[in-house]
Amino acid sequence: MTDDKSKTKEDRKLVASEEPYEVAAFAKKYGIPPSEAKTIIKRYGPSRKKLDSYMAARN
Repeated sequence: MTDDKSKTKEDRKLVASEEPYEVAAFAKKYGIPPSEAKTIIKRYGPSRKKLDSYMAARN
């Protein structure tokens, strides 16, 4: 999924695993390595809501 800068409201709900800066931001937010962040995003999907729920339950 390529970032579409014209759809910012909808785009903010998703994390694009193909975009290095989004993976890096997710990894930094949760203090995990980028490789682990990319694996989590691929496994649980791009929904920020789902990813945040997973990371909250994990801790």
